[in-house]
Amino acid sequence: MEIALSFSGGGLRGAAHVGVIKFLEEQNVKISAVAGSSAGAMVALMLASGKSADEMYAFLKNIEKQDLFKISKNPGLFSLKNLEKKMKHEIGLKSYHQMQIPLFTCVTDINTGESHYLDTGNPVANTIASASLTPTFEAKELEGRLYVDGGFSDNLPVKPLKALGHKVLAVNVNPLIGGNPKGFKSLLIRSILIMLHANVRPSKEITDAYIDIEGVARMHLFNFKEVDAAYEAGYREIKAKWDDLREKLV
Repeated sequence: MEIALSFSGGGLRGAAHVGVIKFLEEQNVKISAVAGSSAGAMVALMLASGKSADEMYAFLKNIEKQDLFKISKNPGLFSLKNLEKKMKHEIGLKSYHQMQIPLFTCVTDINTGESHYLDTGNPVANTIASASLTPTFEAKELEGRLYVDGGFSDNLPVKPLKALGHKVLAVNVNPLIGGNPKGFKSLLIRSILIMLHANVRPSKEITDAYIDIEGVARMHLFNFKEVDAAYEAGYREIKAKWDDLREKLV
């Protein structure tokens, strides 16, 4: 069986994507192409470069707060330069042509608000741009243009995969559940999640199979203590729903 994968953004909830990949590895499912936004772009990059689920999981477990929350000298509270250095060391590839399967990295042009599905340039730099959730993180300049989080315009990039004619499984780690924010921080997170949820709908309509990882719904986007739980939720939930998903993908 051969499918393409689309991964949503969602901060450290993105560990759930790795749990999904682990299950697919065990089922001997071949991945033909992959696309992602934000945290999903990071997992997509590792997958396309040939990393196993176990290697991806080890990398995520090695991410520290200083990798995400380095004070920025540019507009935006924090810089992802530390994370970029760590990813360059981990991946070691500088071109999309070096990837084992086609990879599309979704970014948002800060000037036009349009989505771009990058498959040229430096894949690590593009991935950092895709994860630049402004104003928390500074925008990323690529070839004279400023890009921000892919999730702002397309948090579940299915379009470039469908253009290849592949059957696509889309994995969303931002299911929206009820709740009343009780402070500024929770209100900000809730607002971001509503935005991300809204722009997943068009992709959900065109994908072949879709799964919400519901076990991460109440997890904070940047809670390092919940990486294990997010990974386990991804594995557990795709396993439980695999029979139905598989029917849509054959």
